[in-house]
Amino acid sequence: MRLIITTFALLFLGALAHAQITIERQDYTLEVGAQNKSWTVDFSNATVPQDGEGVVWDFSGVALEESFLVNYEASSSPLFPESNITEPSFGSFLGGLAIQESTSYNLLSDTAYGNWGLIGERVDIPLAGLTGGATDTLKALEMVVQNDQPRNVIKFPLNYGDSWSHNSSYSIDYLVTVAAFNLQGVPAQQLIQDSTFYEVSGYGEVILPNPLGADLEPVRTEGLLVKRNRIVTDNYTLGGQPAPQLMLDAFGLEQGETEITTRYFIYAKGLPRSAANILVDSNGEVISFNVSDDIKQFVSSTSQAVAKPVAVKAFPNPVVAGAPLSVEMPATINNGVLELVDALGRQVAVWPVSGLQGQIVDYNLPNHLQAGLYMYRIIENNQEVRGIGKLHVVH
Repeated sequence: MRLIITTFALLFLGALAHAQITIERQDYTLEVGAQNKSWTVDFSNATVPQDGEGVVWDFSGVALEESFLVNYEASSSPLFPESNITEPSFGSFLGGLAIQESTSYNLLSDTAYGNWGLIGERVDIPLAGLTGGATDTLKALEMVVQNDQPRNVIKFPLNYGDSWSHNSSYSIDYLVTVAAFNLQGVPAQQLIQDSTFYEVSGYGEVILPNPLGADLEPVRTEGLLVKRNRIVTDNYTLGGQPAPQLMLDAFGLEQGETEITTRYFIYAKGLPRSAANILVDSNGEVISFNVSDDIKQFVSSTSQAVAKPVAVKAFPNPVVAGAPLSVEMPATINNGVLELVDALGRQVAVWPVSGLQGQIVDYNLPNHLQAGLYMYRIIENNQEVRGIGKLHVVH
């Protein structure tokens, strides 16, 4: 009966540990004037987050690479009178030919963090590498996108099962100069249809690498998983007409080209942004992964490098039940215990232990032990496992 009660208690506590959480505005601590640090991640071994209830998203094995800063400033543009905070952003265009930096004009309120629009900077792109013409250029003009209502990135209160969506149309204007096509500053457009769908698709525990050091214990916290599916369709014009196929081929483009991506955000209470965001392409492959430096607030100020348990020498092995057993200390231990557990994980014996590294300590095994395989562990201060091993008991 004791084993049954213990098992039930563990299951019950496990369910509580991954309970559904709600994120209110006061739990999302972003504010004007914040400068937040993020990390890019080596995503080569990263997997797509799983949807569902009580999930554990374990990314402790990914490595933090480079850090970057994001500044949130007060909004001052007359084009976006409803905006109260800005955020830097960027987007690629023409199949990744160039990156356009922009400023997003957002509204942070008690009900949501949403985007009213953006202003993209002008970009001049030399085309000599594509067309062979030394003076050929593509000029992306300043882009202004104004939404009729804010496109919410996160809503408050945020709960598992919530969903919302947005649809919008906008354009990027260009001036094209390509001598081989007799084009000199001819206007062109990239017409974009953007459909975005959000769903709070999971809750549970997220485990992330520690920003304070790769050798430190990973960061663990409860979070909500938000999945954003985005469908973007591009069409192109030149001089007010559909762009000719010859021109599209030169740029590696096609009319009506559709890109489908999924981005996952993991939100936790007390953070100014998502703890992590992961971009997945239409083939289900992770193509980018960022982690917020803010997660270090979940790290204990006494966090230290985790010492991995080492193999502990115990002899004789096999050993007869009731006989003396000698154990070599794997490290200098104070106020620890030596624990012996059976194949079902039940504790069958425990002894206090202290000694210097390399010291041999003797114990007497209980007479009632059944023959079989056991595991022994040396646990310092009844918390950190410092040494492990297997013991064969015979009669």
